Amino acid sequence: MKSFRNSLFLLALTSLPLTGADLFAQSADDAMRLGYCTTEYSSGLILQDKEGPGVYQAAVYFTSDLLNKYEGDKITAVEFAIKPKRGSEAKVFVCNHINYMSTTTLGSGSTTEYSEGWNTVKLDKPVTIYKGMDLYVGYQLMLEEGEPFDCLLFDQSPYAVPNNNLYGFNTGEDNWYDNTSGINKNVCVRAVVEGKKAPDNDISFIKIEPQNGSDYMTQNEPRSYYAYVQNNGKTPITSFTLTMNSKTASQTLKSEKTFEGLNIPNNVPQKLKLDGIAIPAEGNVTTEFTISKVNGEKDPYTSDNTLSRLGYCIKEGSKAVARKVLFEQFTSEGYDGIPAADEMYASVFDEREDKDDFVWVKHHRNYKGVQDQFVIDEDDDYEELYGKAKRPFVPAVCFDRLPISGMEDPGPAYFVDYEEQMGTILSAVKQEPSFVQLNIDNKLEGKKLDIKVSGHAGVCEMPMQDELRLTTWLVEDNIKSTEQEGAEGSSYVQDGVLRKVLSSSAWGDKLDITKYDFEKTYSVDLQDGWNVDNMRVVTFVSNFNTDALKRRVYNTQQLVCTKTTGITNTTAEAQRPFFVVGGVVVANQGFRVVEVCDIAGRKVSAHNLGAGLYIVKATDGERVYTQKVIVKH
Repeated sequence: MKSFRNSLFLLALTSLPLTGADLFAQSADDAMRLGYCTTEYSSGLILQDKEGPGVYQAAVYFTSDLLNKYEGDKITAVEFAIKPKRGSEAKVFVCNHINYMSTTTLGSGSTTEYSEGWNTVKLDKPVTIYKGMDLYVGYQLMLEEGEPFDCLLFDQSPYAVPNNNLYGFNTGEDNWYDNTSGINKNVCVRAVVEGKKAPDNDISFIKIEPQNGSDYMTQNEPRSYYAYVQNNGKTPITSFTLTMNSKTASQTLKSEKTFEGLNIPNNVPQKLKLDGIAIPAEGNVTTEFTISKVNGEKDPYTSDNTLSRLGYCIKEGSKAVARKVLFEQFTSEGYDGIPAADEMYASVFDEREDKDDFVWVKHHRNYKGVQDQFVIDEDDDYEELYGKAKRPFVPAVCFDRLPISGMEDPGPAYFVDYEEQMGTILSAVKQEPSFVQLNIDNKLEGKKLDIKVSGHAGVCEMPMQDELRLTTWLVEDNIKSTEQEGAEGSSYVQDGVLRKVLSSSAWGDKLDITKYDFEKTYSVDLQDGWNVDNMRVVTFVSNFNTDALKRRVYNTQQLVCTKTTGITNTTAEAQRPFFVVGGVVVANQGFRVVEVCDIAGRKVSAHNLGAGLYIVKATDGERVYTQKVIVKH
């Protein structure tokens, strides 16, 4: 497909009014119509800054899979719709290849008597359809001086048949484009076919999609789909049987449903609502939808009867759980823009009521030859999160390592420099459903920290899972540094510093959730210079794939370390809903910080508290806990 970057025109869809006179009435003759469009048109294609004289053209492509059904029949005419009427002459054609029309045209016709709306132009000589033939069928308008390129029409269908709808302009036989990538409509072009070969009980299955547009579903729960089909014969289709083969990594389950009381005429693609379709599998499932019988009979041509759709089936009885988002920042003490970036990120979080649902961790990197004191060897692997970027940069951030469309950087590490943009991304990522819960216990004896991570998955696998991993980190906050470039004052507080990867790999340990519950233990000796009172255990479940854009995080949990026995669960420690670590209020598992006020009652940031007395309110969703805390530096 050609690029439009250097062209002088702009594609734009403009709504056009539709009146009864513009509708192409179903022909009363015995001919068949071949095409992808419905008969009601909706939109026109305007080539901006283009005026005649010139040629404006459209075509559809028929492969032998379709044409073989009409072997021996003849294409006698071409139908097309335009609005408004443009040009002095309309030419129609049937050829083997639109890039070589001068040498491959099999039939053509022309007229000066055409109008706005649908038109039928006969070929001077009918084109016989032979087995194995591929054909292009279309029209050309000869535009006059000063006439705009604004009359090509598309249908009202909510789908396009890829690679089979094309348009072109001006001169040059190779000036053709596939419209489907940006417009998702079919051009209003059809071939008129006469003969006796049209097959009965033959249907083309064009597209199927869930009515609600989501490929998340619940196992065995009936729901509705929209199907787009076309009757290739002359006899109306009144019923068909839909067979569903649902395939997972371990099994294939089959189900079947017959839909009756239909009235699918020939010639025009139809949109059907199919109710009561249930998928019996669990997890990542590819469902093959096959129309196996038409009017109670076997379809004589089955090559176009099957469509596949990838979806995710939630285990029957399970529901999505609360999600904490892993916010990873690539930073460096050698870059003077980091303090401003930190301030911007903190400001966005402070304004959010759900700020406790985000876990902020930093990957320190060396910058332009300046050695960062917080760089650790285990962190080197995470540079892969820059994807196909030519070189790493700071600051860069990941949001659950999800790919984000429209970003300049390849991702999943992106440069985000606007508060509004960051807030929008955080909200979008927060809406991603999660089906795995995590809990953390820790216990400190001397300098040995023992950690247990346990969890429960409501499903046997995560969405789009390749290889599931459990990663656990030890992170330290409130580290005072005098080496941060761009910082004001004599020192800068470094939070979220990754001190240790506790998993056997930077990308985590392999995790099996086929039995739904899991547990992993770690033990680490605290190094000199680490302050356990300022440390957090961060653990998360993620996907592993060689493609960095497919390493999404499914859920995250964190727990503040203590010098005594660690927190085992939120119920047992309900009297302690939060901790203050290095001037940062951190909610415990199951809690959310509502607000932080100083002793004068003024609301303050929960992420940058100075020394003093504060009143903190937190909630578990049912009750509100209010406590006074003293912050010391």
